[in-house]
Amino acid sequence: MDELQRRWLFALSAPMVAINARYDARYDLPNFYPDNEFVDLTESWDIADRPALLAMIQRMTDNGHASDLSGAYWDNARLLPSEWQKLVDSLDASQQVAYRYVADTILVCGSGGIRAWDLGRMSFLARIGQLNGWLSLEESLWLHSRLSLRARYYYQNWQSYLAGFLIGRSYWSCLGHEQADELALCISRQGSNPTHVALARELAMNPAAGLDDLHWDLELDLPEKPESLEAFDWS
Repeated sequence: MDELQRRWLFALSAPMVAINARYDARYDLPNFYPDNEFVDLTESWDIADRPALLAMIQRMTDNGHASDLSGAYWDNARLLPSEWQKLVDSLDASQQVAYRYVADTILVCGSGGIRAWDLGRMSFLARIGQLNGWLSLEESLWLHSRLSLRARYYYQNWQSYLAGFLIGRSYWSCLGHEQADELALCISRQGSNPTHVALARELAMNPAAGLDDLHWDLELDLPEKPESLEAFDWS
């Protein structure tokens, strides 16, 4: 796998780099923070070692926050407008807010919905895992190769992938609101969320992000699963 292909894989966590740009996160380096020797993930992720890291990546890649809305995105993509409205009308108030959010965002992220929110964060964790000495570069690249297959299955280009991440982060930011009116208000404010505005500006204006030079359909020489991960039952 050449350098350009590696950059493509690491670009899966480009939104996480953009969020952490002020802490000198790097788009192109496998260990994310070149000036750090260790990042404590216990408080933010409850991860303190290699087994916990691998377990989190295994669980969250396919069963993270995106699973909350994956059915809704699929239904919106396949149902007639009248069928969709009938479905929405059958839901409780909070679910209706979530489903309206899906209808409002599917044109920019596609039926893949917010899976990029989970995929981008798992790419971030794999890179931090290498930084912390829990993963080798070979292992991180293989994990990234699995993430890349999912990203290309669910999205058609970098624009829809990045939109899926941002839409997913906006949804995650509002998860604490159980009342429908509070949830709707929170979602309506996400467009002006300073973190989201800064993220979008960073990705659009920083040449280091380099997404314009990384064709979505770039041929990737995906690595074989390392022997050190043979006991890790995931693909």
